[in-house]
Amino acid sequence: MNVYYLLGAALLLLLVLIFKAIADQEVRDREFAESLKKSYGKASERSYDPIEFELISHYFRNKVQGQYVIDDITWNDLDMDNFFLAINTAQSQLGEEYLYDLLRRPLLSGDESERTLKERGRVAAFFGENEEIRLLFQKAFHEMGRTKKYSLSDYLLLINEVKREGNMLHIFCIAFGLFAISMIFYSPPLGFVLILLATAFNIGSYFKRKGEIAPYISCFIYLIRLVRESAPLLKTGVPELSVYQELILGYIRRLKPLCSNAWLVMSGRRLTGSLLELPMDYLRIFFHLDLIKFNNMLSVIEKEKKSIEGLIDTIGLLDSMIAVSSFRASLSEWCEPEFLKQQGAYFEAERLFHPLLKEPVPYSIKTGRGVLVTGSNASGKSTFLKSIALSALLAETVYTVSAASCALTMAAVYSSMSLRDDILVGKSYYMAEIKALKRIMDAVKGAGGQSSGIGADHKEDGREGIKVFCFVDEVLKGTNTVERIAAGSQLLKSLSRPEALCFAATHDIELTHILEEHYVNYHFDETIADGRISFSYELLPGRAQSRDAIFLLSVMGYDKEITDAAFAQSDAFLSTGQWGKI
Repeated sequence: MNVYYLLGAALLLLLVLIFKAIADQEVRDREFAESLKKSYGKASERSYDPIEFELISHYFRNKVQGQYVIDDITWNDLDMDNFFLAINTAQSQLGEEYLYDLLRRPLLSGDESERTLKERGRVAAFFGENEEIRLLFQKAFHEMGRTKKYSLSDYLLLINEVKREGNMLHIFCIAFGLFAISMIFYSPPLGFVLILLATAFNIGSYFKRKGEIAPYISCFIYLIRLVRESAPLLKTGVPELSVYQELILGYIRRLKPLCSNAWLVMSGRRLTGSLLELPMDYLRIFFHLDLIKFNNMLSVIEKEKKSIEGLIDTIGLLDSMIAVSSFRASLSEWCEPEFLKQQGAYFEAERLFHPLLKEPVPYSIKTGRGVLVTGSNASGKSTFLKSIALSALLAETVYTVSAASCALTMAAVYSSMSLRDDILVGKSYYMAEIKALKRIMDAVKGAGGQSSGIGADHKEDGREGIKVFCFVDEVLKGTNTVERIAAGSQLLKSLSRPEALCFAATHDIELTHILEEHYVNYHFDETIADGRISFSYELLPGRAQSRDAIFLLSVMGYDKEITDAAFAQSDAFLSTGQWGKI
């Protein structure tokens, strides 16, 4: 009788633990929904360790094949890692990988690209206007989770390299284990010895195989979650998303065998991480349950690889568009761009600003010619260049521009702005700079239909002759004044073409005169009062007229003897065109 009481008490305790786990999960679900509401329209605060963040780019790098992409120099110049982190409110690994991928691959192929971009904008707008549906989808994406240590795209790409084996060894381990356990009832001493032997053999063979396939089995478990958690996306019929829901339904039907007996490799979602999972872990190890399931899954994945890739892309798109809708909500003003179809490169915007600045000063500009910007240090030149470049990039990726209005021709974006000496590989700043500028010149030549640069790269996909927006900050500042002005003026002239639009910033006022037939001049100004300097950050027409660099020395406390002599020497040079000895 005491045995029955103990069994009853154990069963009761088990039921209490189950109901508590379910209740706790429901509380976490409610809290999570509230956190989603509060965080919508705000910058992401999620942090990544270096390995986890680096893995996000693998989906992009595994997909790129001869396409135009935002190269690493331009990506770093525009500080796109930090921009991505700020707007990445995607709830799943697939969503954040997809968001990163689309930011690296602007769409430039005319009408087809415009249709794709408008569809992205439509989906983002739908999620922005329908909170209940957005929360439902975000919750499902969150449950899909992240692999953190592995990139799913890497292992799908390398699936053919997995060492194959049958289930004979695993079946033997099951039989051996069951036989040893059964012997306890017939001969306890012998059964105990057999259980020790079975445990040693089964665990040893288990971890030998598990070590070979551990990353794959983690990714396969993620695939099970992906298929399983896609089902809630179909519960509510949403006409505006019906195309995507039908795609998801087709994919999960074909991938249903992945979820058959999923408990062999993972727990139920609501019990994950609880004490109830520990016994299952021991059972999987002792009886090789997850290894048997892995072999079965491997054959399904090889057969349905296209369905997996389709499901990944569809989920990634939807999750990333929710992030885009949140980004839109974070902006004080935004617009969907208008893409112009004309021969020459063109850019126009009203009240455009950099989306990550807390108190930005907007710019208004319209130009079909190159733009040369002058002004003192810290006046806003670099921020202006980055704002225009980022706006063009966002127009061609997430169909969103932080401006009142924006019209532009589709164009590849290249920059040379934030270079540095690379001591480790023995490159000077100047060498790094001229290499960065050379790739821009090649792209511009390609835009003109010549046999080099980006145009040549796009012959096969029908995009030869693509336009170029290029951004150059302080051209050739790594060399002396005379050669900088001489070579810089010729280089900037070569970038002044109908099919290219160059935005350049410089301290060299001489360039504004030399290039005034090729570039429109703009400048940023500053105000000095009471020994202090302040900047308006307003974009103004014409070249800079102020000469405040020397005055800044006195503001910072330099000896008056030095600043007075510098002013005198500067005045003498402007009068005679020659530098005198000192």
